[in-house]
Amino acid sequence: MPPPIPSYNFKQGATFSLGGFASLPTGSGWEATAELRDGNGVLISELQVTLQAPTAPDTKWALLLYQDATETATWPLGPLYCDIRFVNSGTVLPTATFVVNIVQRVTTSQPTLML
Repeated sequence: MPPPIPSYNFKQGATFSLGGFASLPTGSGWEATAELRDGNGVLISELQVTLQAPTAPDTKWALLLYQDATETATWPLGPLYCDIRFVNSGTVLPTATFVVNIVQRVTTSQPTLML
């Protein structure tokens, strides 16, 4: 039996920010892209990806996937599928697919400024 697909719950209309680390082969020039797609493969969002090279003695690259709240407000409820594609000089390394479960936000009002 294959292992379960990792999943994360995310509130529609919030700032999407998911960080982690990636072990990549030695070398500079790595770039990364990531997309969210629905179950039919329709592109929902191209995520902003920040990839920071390791500094000695670390060997893992820091990774941040990001999208602002104005865009996530239009993401459809339910499961969206994502992977990260690392590229360097013709070498392509995709991650395993993971699921981002988009759930309805409960609180929709803006905070009131108290003076």
